[in-house]
Amino acid sequence: MESTFLAFIIAFACFALVIPIYLLILGVLALLSGSNHDDELETGALFPDAEPDCNDKSVVIVTFLVVLLCGSLISGMVLSNEQSRMAAEDSRNVVSCACTDIAAWLSAAARELHQGLVPPIDMVLYAYKNDLKNVDTLLGDPIQQSIASESGIDFVLDSLMDIVIESKELSSKITSLRNYTMKARSLASVASDRIQELRRQIDNLKKLCNTKDAPLCDTINTNTLKLQMQFDSILHEPQLLDLRALGVENLTQAISQARQEFQTLPSAILVQTESVRDDVIRDIEVRRQMVHNSARVLKNIVRHLTSGLRSLAHKLEGGLERLEKYDYWRWILMLACTVAFACVMLLIFFALLCGCGNAKIHAKRTLQVSSLWLCLVSLILWCVISATFLIAGHAEVFICHALWDSPQYSTLSSLLDRPSPLLQHNEGIFDVLLRELENVTIEVSVRDVLRDCEKNRPAYVVFQLDKMLDVNKETSYFEWEELQADLDRLSSAIDVGFLKTISFNFNRLLHDILDISDVNMTKYRLEYDGPVVGKDLPSLIDQLENVAAQVTDLSTAGRLETLASRTQKLHSANIKPLEQLRANLVFRLTELELQLIPFRRKLNISLSHIHTAQFYINNQGHIIAQKKVSTFVSRLVSHTAGWRTHVLTSAGKHAGKCRPLFTVYSAIRSLLCTKYVASLHGWWFCGVLLGIFWFTTLTPLCVKLWRSFGKKIRALETLNLTSLSSQQGTPATAVCDDNNWSAPPGPPPPRNDSW
Repeated sequence: MESTFLAFIIAFACFALVIPIYLLILGVLALLSGSNHDDELETGALFPDAEPDCNDKSVVIVTFLVVLLCGSLISGMVLSNEQSRMAAEDSRNVVSCACTDIAAWLSAAARELHQGLVPPIDMVLYAYKNDLKNVDTLLGDPIQQSIASESGIDFVLDSLMDIVIESKELSSKITSLRNYTMKARSLASVASDRIQELRRQIDNLKKLCNTKDAPLCDTINTNTLKLQMQFDSILHEPQLLDLRALGVENLTQAISQARQEFQTLPSAILVQTESVRDDVIRDIEVRRQMVHNSARVLKNIVRHLTSGLRSLAHKLEGGLERLEKYDYWRWILMLACTVAFACVMLLIFFALLCGCGNAKIHAKRTLQVSSLWLCLVSLILWCVISATFLIAGHAEVFICHALWDSPQYSTLSSLLDRPSPLLQHNEGIFDVLLRELENVTIEVSVRDVLRDCEKNRPAYVVFQLDKMLDVNKETSYFEWEELQADLDRLSSAIDVGFLKTISFNFNRLLHDILDISDVNMTKYRLEYDGPVVGKDLPSLIDQLENVAAQVTDLSTAGRLETLASRTQKLHSANIKPLEQLRANLVFRLTELELQLIPFRRKLNISLSHIHTAQFYINNQGHIIAQKKVSTFVSRLVSHTAGWRTHVLTSAGKHAGKCRPLFTVYSAIRSLLCTKYVASLHGWWFCGVLLGIFWFTTLTPLCVKLWRSFGKKIRALETLNLTSLSSQQGTPATAVCDDNNWSAPPGPPPPRNDSW
C-alpha cells in the first residue's frame, strides 16, 4: 500500500512541474527567438495577415468554458472543505450523544434483563404462597371429590337419604296403623261388652222359657257368641315400636354426621401439610434471594461501564477540541488555497473579457500574469493535494476499511481482540473495560459483536453473559434438591386412612334398623283374616226371629224379638264398623309388609356399598391422594417452569437487543468516513481534476491567447506604420534610409473591428 501512495505522490509531483516547465520552455524559446523579432515585424508589415479571426474566437470560447469548469471544480473543493469542517464540528456532539446513547442502552438492557429475571421469581414466590395457602381448596377438595366419585360414597349417602325418606314413610304408616289399631281396639271393647250383655240376656231368656218351649229355646247356642278378634298384639309389637323410633331422626342425624366427617378431609390435609408447606416456601425464598444476588452483577457492570463512559466522554471531548482546532487551521489553509485558485480563475476571466474588447494589450499582459500565478498556485495545489491525499488515503486504508469491513471486521478483531497489539498484557478491549470488576470477563470477538448487533440480537447472547449470569443454571428448578425433597415430602405427608364412610354407631344403627324391620306381618295379617265374632250375628238374628215365631209363650216370643232387634243394632252399630277397620288394618299390614321388603333390600344394598366404599378407601385412597398430590405438585412446578421459559426466552430473544450499539458504531463510522474522510477525498479529487485541466488545457489556451493577442497587436502596429509611410509618398521600390526614419507622432487610431 505504501508503494501505491508513493507512486501517486510522484505522479502528483510530476503534474505539479508540468506548468512551470512548460512556461520555462516557452520563456527559453521566446529568448532564443528574440533576434528574429524584426524580421517578423517586417514580414508582418509587408505581408499583413488577412485571414479571418474565427479561430481566435473559438479559442476564447473554449477557454471561457474551461474557466467555468475550473470554477465548478473550485466550488466543489469549497463545498468539500465546508463539509469536512461541519463533520469536525459535529464530532464532539456525535461522540457525546454516542456515549449517552450507549449508557442509556446499557441501562435499558440491564433493566430488561433484570425485569425478565427478578420480578418473575417474585411472582413465582407469590404463586407458591397462594397455592400452598389454599391447599385445602386446591388439593383437599380434589382428593375428596375423587375419593367420593371413585368409591361411590356420595351415592351411598344419597341412597341412605332415600332410605331415610322411606323410613319416614314407614314410620308414618306404622303410626297410622297403630292409630287404626287403637281405634279398632276401642270399638272391639265396646262391642265385646255389648256382645257379653246380649249373651247374658239370651241365656236368661233361655232359662225363662216354659217346659214346652224349652227344647226350642235350647236351640239358641250362645257358646260362640263372643268377640274373637284381639287388637292388642300388634300394639305391643316391639319391632314396630323400635322401627318407628329409629327410622328417621337417628338415621338422618347419623347420615349428616357421616357427611360432615367426610367433608373434613380438606381441613385435615391443611393441617397435615403445614410443616411441609412452610419448608417449600422457605426453599423458594432462598432461591429468590440467590437470584436477586446474581442479578446484582448486571447492576455492577452497568454502573462501572457508565462511569467509564462518562470518563471516556470527558477525555474525548478534550481531545476532539484540540483536533477541532487543528482542523480549523486545515480548513483555513484549504479555504485560502481555494480563494487563491478562484482569484487566478477570475484574473483569467477578466483577461478574456479584455480580449473580447479592444484592450488586447491588457488581455495579453493579464494572461501572462495569470499564467505566472497559475504556475505558482499549481505548485501549491499539488502540494496540498499530496498532503490531503496522504491524510485521507491513510485514513481510508487504515481506519475506514477496517470500520467498513463487514461482515468480517478482521482488522478490528486483530486490533481489539485478545491478545491485542494495542493494549498491555495481551488484553482485549473487553478485558480493559471490565478490568476493575472481579470475576467478570467477556470472551467474545469484536467481529461477532458487530455482526450480531447488526442483526439486532439480544445482548445476553451477543456478549455471552452466561459466564457472568447463567440464567439457565439460575432457573434450573429441577436441580434444586431441597425443593424437590420437600415436594416429595408433601406426598408422604398426606394420610387419608382416617376417612370412614360410616362410624361404628352408624353401622350399628343400620344393622339395628335391618333387624327391626324384619317384622312378621303375615302373622298379624292372618290374625285379622278370621271372623270378628265367633257366631254369625245375621244367622243369630234369623234364628231368634224363627224361635220367636215358634214359641207358644207370647211374652217369650216378644222378648226373643226384642233380642233379635238388639242383635241387629249390635251388628249394624258395632260389628260392621269393626269389620271395616279389620279390613283396613289388613290392607295396611299388607301394604307395610310389601314396603318393608324393598326397604330391607335397599338397606342391605346400602350396607354392602358402604363396606365396599370403605374397603376401596382403605386400599385405594392413598393412591388417589398421591395422584392428586402429583397434580398439585405439577401445578407448583408449572410456576417455576413458566418462569424458566420466560427468563430463557426473554434473555435469549428479546431483552437488551443491541442494534442501538451498531447504530452508534455506524453513526461514528459515517461521521468519520462518509462525511469527513470522504469530503477530503472529494477535495483532493476535485483538485486533481483542476490541476489536470490547468496543465492540459487552461495553460496552453492562455499561452495561445496571449500569443494570438500579441500577434494581433504587432500586426496592427505594422499596419499603422505602413499606412503612415504611404501617406508620405515613399515609393515602394525606394530604399529606406535608416537615418531619415522617424517614429510617428502618436499611436495609430484603434481599429473598429467586429468585437
